[in-house]
Amino acid sequence: MASYLQFGHDSWNLLEEADIGAYTRLILSPVNDGPTDVQTRLARLGTLRDRLEVILDPQMYNPAVEKGKMDQWSYFPADFATADHADIGWWTTRTRAIVDEGARLGVDAVCSPALFPRAFTDDYYSLMVEVADATKQYADQHEIQTMLTAVVSLRDLANPTRAMAIASILSRSSCERVYLTFVNEDVPPREPLKDGAGIPTAVHLVRLLSAEMRVHVAFVSHDLILWKLAGATDISTGKFMNLRRFSPGRWQDEEAGGRQVAYWNEGPLLARLREADVALLLRHGWFEGRDMSGNPSEARILEIIRGGTRTAWLKLSWMQYLRWASNMEALWHGNPTLAEASLDTADRNWSEIVDRRKLLFQDRFNNGDHVRAWMNAVRESRIR
Repeated sequence: MASYLQFGHDSWNLLEEADIGAYTRLILSPVNDGPTDVQTRLARLGTLRDRLEVILDPQMYNPAVEKGKMDQWSYFPADFATADHADIGWWTTRTRAIVDEGARLGVDAVCSPALFPRAFTDDYYSLMVEVADATKQYADQHEIQTMLTAVVSLRDLANPTRAMAIASILSRSSCERVYLTFVNEDVPPREPLKDGAGIPTAVHLVRLLSAEMRVHVAFVSHDLILWKLAGATDISTGKFMNLRRFSPGRWQDEEAGGRQVAYWNEGPLLARLREADVALLLRHGWFEGRDMSGNPSEARILEIIRGGTRTAWLKLSWMQYLRWASNMEALWHGNPTLAEASLDTADRNWSEIVDRRKLLFQDRFNNGDHVRAWMNAVRESRIR
């Protein structure tokens, strides 16, 4: 079991913060950092590097749109836009370059390269398995582990039979680990997943894969409760995961309005709240008696908001969220009963906020509907 720190824009300094929790594993972000910078940063970690598992995700998902610093990496080809992406020979050349880059950096594992496809067909997943197996064959020679990368569309999972179909294809891989990313382009990235048709199938898929492989669900937010409940061994998240999930443009460092916004992570609601919402809850005594010793950033943020000093707390918001994610991953690992009980508790907390206290938050989507959708998804997944 493990929580991985998913790097994004300017994430390295977070490793120096003890208050983020037990993150002894990290996933590099080539879109944000070039290889020279990564090598320098890893060297600066000193003895901490020896305690870290470092994974290279080549992030070839959507480089035609979000290329960032990909041009600096040797595995990213000049012919990417015009290449035949159905050609396993082209992919094999890429996989060798990725492994060579990983070996130069001294990483412990690499994720197989994967595209964001036009259609999530069986042929697409079969090709990704071929690519992963080619990656593993070469990586084994360098004593580097390989994780099979699979990008899965929640829209595609509206068909409940897709869980079994996708699981049967992915489990054919020679890789023992799968790096799973769920995509929902129908919902703005700041909003919680609440696809009533796709999420039950996603939970079922994780459950099926967990019986055969070590499952790692990447780019998670509060939905990590679903994947731990379904049996995922590992999850990864990062400082922007208190703002947005995986999407083709997730590596950008700002909101559409050009301004970074601090969000309070309200674990008991499985939600993120704006500062005005937290001030509202303070006035209604919502936080009275809460033990915050397990997440030191919480008390510091509340002190700032309560004092009305308008002190910036953006970094504290990242630390608060990351500590919560690390704490909950450890708490829910191997204990689906407790995870499901936490969902039930979150639903009761929303009833207290919305039905009894009649409080309204600034974001209209913050009404607890996603928790109900997740509860239904868990129950429905059991009969699939």
